[in-house]
Amino acid sequence: MNTAYRVWDGEQMHYWNDEGLSLEIKMDEWILWREEGRGCRVSIAESGDGESVLMWHIGLLDKNNKAIYEKDIDMLDREPMIVVMKNGQYGLKFLDDSAYFDSSVDWGECEIGGNVYEHRVLLEGAE
Repeated sequence: MNTAYRVWDGEQMHYWNDEGLSLEIKMDEWILWREEGRGCRVSIAESGDGESVLMWHIGLLDKNNKAIYEKDIDMLDREPMIVVMKNGQYGLKFLDDSAYFDSSVDWGECEIGGNVYEHRVLLEGAE
């Protein structure tokens, strides 16, 4: 099972291997904690807060050996496309076309240029 994740808290991205972080999942709810010492935990982000998003590593690397996560932006020689999961498969979709979905992606040919939360400038021409 792939356990690498990242969480956008509305302001910054937190990764599964950031020191002191722990992700707690119960049913379809989740919360990201930071250990503050002496058994004290502080909530960083959680499902349902309206700003936070949990994204999973899809278990593959792009052509530059960069880890690919949900909501990443593929910038290779075309209009930017977003990494999404649909019907249990990862694929790419155009930002402005929710009907289009390509699951026959050669992920090793993709070039990840960022993600939809931290690199909105990459999407300006596509919106």
